[in-house]
This record gives sequence, C-alpha cells and structure tokens, in this order.
Amino acid sequence: MTAEMRWLGGLPAPQARYWFVEKASPGSPDAMDSFTFRITGPIDEAALRTALRTVVGRHTALRTLITRQSHRLVATVLEPDAVAEVLEIRRAAPPEHEPALRAFAYRPFHLDRDLPVRALLLTCGTTDDGLAHLIVSVHHTAFDGWSATVFFSQLGAAYRALRHGDPPPGDPPSHYERIWRAQSDTETEQDRNDLMEWAQDLAGVPDLPLPLGPVPATPGALGEELVVLSPRHTGLLESAARTAATTPNALLLTAWVRALRALTGGSDFAVGLPVSGRTSLASMSAIGCFVSVVPLRFRALGGVERDLGQTVAGLAKTLRFQFAPLEHLVGDNSAHDAQRTPLCQAAFVSQEQTDLTLCLDGATSVYVPRLKPESAFEVTLEVWFGTRTTARIKHRIDVLDHRRAARLAGLWCTEVDTVLKAVADPVR
Repeated sequence: MTAEMRWLGGLPAPQARYWFVEKASPGSPDAMDSFTFRITGPIDEAALRTALRTVVGRHTALRTLITRQSHRLVATVLEPDAVAEVLEIRRAAPPEHEPALRAFAYRPFHLDRDLPVRALLLTCGTTDDGLAHLIVSVHHTAFDGWSATVFFSQLGAAYRALRHGDPPPGDPPSHYERIWRAQSDTETEQDRNDLMEWAQDLAGVPDLPLPLGPVPATPGALGEELVVLSPRHTGLLESAARTAATTPNALLLTAWVRALRALTGGSDFAVGLPVSGRTSLASMSAIGCFVSVVPLRFRALGGVERDLGQTVAGLAKTLRFQFAPLEHLVGDNSAHDAQRTPLCQAAFVSQEQTDLTLCLDGATSVYVPRLKPESAFEVTLEVWFGTRTTARIKHRIDVLDHRRAARLAGLWCTEVDTVLKAVADPVR
C-alpha cells in the first residue's frame, strides 16, 4: 500500500468521497449538514457578519472551490480577501422561520463556484431584541462533526471581540490539505502494509441479510427507536469495562453485533464505525473533512467472550489507522448487491453527551438539533453514554419496518444484559 491510497482523484480521500456523492446526487443530505441556533436578545449584525468572514478566512477548507479537470479533481483555495459574503439576513414572522430554515438547509451547493459554507440570520424585525434563528449550512467536502466545535467556538470568540471594538483573537490558520498530507507522511511502510492486510480481511464480506421491502414514497426515509438504559446499567457498564480492561463502547458494540445476528440470522457481516481521522496536533484545531467510516468485520465465533475479543481487537486497529481505503475495498467486492449500501449496511456511532454551543455576547443561543431525513446506512445505533445511557436506532423503513425495529431495540437491550453477565461471571 502507498501513501497515495489516502488520496482520491487528487484530493484527500474524505473530501473527494463527498464530492462524488454530491456529483451523483446533487443536494444529497448525506453530503450536507446544517446547524441551527435559536437566539433571544440583541444581535450585532455587523459584528456577526465580520466574525463569520474572519473564521472562514482562517481555514482553507472553507475557502475551497472544487472543479473536475480531465480525470483529476482540482481544489482552488481563495484568498481570504476574495471570499464572497457568507451571511444572509432576512426579516420574517416566526411562523415563516421553520419553512425558510428548512429550505436553506437543503439548498444544494455548486462546489465549483460556491463556498462550502453559508449562513442565514432570520429575525422577526429589528435585531435589538426578540427572537431570531441563525443557521449555518455546510458541505462535507469541507466540514465534519469535529469541525463544528472548532467553528462555533471561534465564531463566538470573534463576535465577542468585535462587539466590544477589539480585533478577533489571533487563532492560528489551518491548511486542510497540508495537514492531511503531513498525517499520511508520518506513516511507515509497515503501517501501510498492516492497514492493507487488515483491510483485505473485508474482501467478500457478505451483506447483512436485511431483506429490502417495498420502496417507500420517500426513498431512504428513516424511522427511529429510542432506548434509554437505566442508571444501574450505566454503572454496570463502567464496572464491566474495568473488569474486561476495555471501554463501555466495546461492550455496547458487542451487544449490537449480537442483536443484529439474532434479528437477521447473519453470521458474517461488517459494521461501520465513524472515526475522526485526526491524528496530529494541528488537525485538532483545523476545519475540514477528516472523518472516515471504517468497516469492522464480525464473524460468529461462538460465545460472548470471543465476540468481545473480536470487538476489542477491531477497535484497537480502528484507533490506530483512523482510515480505510474504501474505494479499493468496494471495487474488490464484486458480489455485492448494487441495491445495498456497500461493505457495511449497519453502523455504530458513539456520540458525546454535550450539545453544540455558540456564545453570542449579550444574547442567549440554544442549539436546535435536526434529524436528517436520510442515512448512508440501512440501520444505525447511535449511543450517548452518560449518567443515563440513551440510544437511538435509525433505520431505513424499506429495510426495517417499525415492528422489526422495535424488536431489534429489545434484542439489543437483552444482549447488553448478556454481555454484562458474561463479563461479571466468566466461564472458568
């Protein structure tokens, strides 16, 4: 394996993947995201406008246009002074806010001429008081979940300084492509060979046997099941993780794999795990798309202990590599059903317990999360581990109807108990 496998068409692989998603399906929700805040109190429009331009000017990913030239993708980074206006301001009555926000969130990006970030401030009249909404829409060619924390932290700091007549904080600029290259350059040849050997284990992995049902009116439409574990379960998970010298997430993922087996009868399939892809200090304060989905293959080995061992080994490799050469793996999986999600139809996502924050000096802002109407996976378990561990099973309704999804949720709870018991009382 060569370092170039982390590049695709001349761009960092994560960035290029979302360009191809956008090209195949313009305006796809899989390639875009939006962040909405409900704001009460006075808003300094000029300070907000300048703060947004300041943050965009600081990060090359947010100033990048992507064009296709022959067989290559070319990224053109605009100079900060050449950045077009980022913020749009409109006045509207509160009943008009929701449809306007929805339309703004799903407006497609033209990546060859649009910046991959735009913002809309909706106010009820003046911005001296009353209610307003700020929505920031981004394209994943330039932005991932980690980027959101960096972006809104820097936006709030810049706004506060500008509102008081001071220059924005001198946060260091980030150059997305250079950081991505520097990370890949730190790998040794042995690292690359180990990654390829691990990735090749996915060759020929069967699809999870979830039969496709009738196509719904909205293709890819989602349903969801909410599961709340008791505080007792959270304590037991922490204790069991210490006993097994692993993490609560490893236990929850093992239970998820076993629940999928019990529901589908599948004995060999892959589960996708999102990883940050950030392995250097410079990447921690950068905005850009570093995230990848790493498929882990799970075979039925017999017994909870072996299942957990398989999970722990897979997670260790996931953390080590933070990347998978998906395009090469998909290309090698010729037996795959074209109607199914490539490589892994199920996913496991561990979420943080904190909400996104934006501190606008002199006003109060509250993050308003939105459920995406579509998913890249057919069934996903999202877990928030905390005082009360909660989970959400998102499922495509053409794959799992609500009855089977509820059964899967019950199976997962049962398997959590099974895993906890096995760790507490191992077979001697």
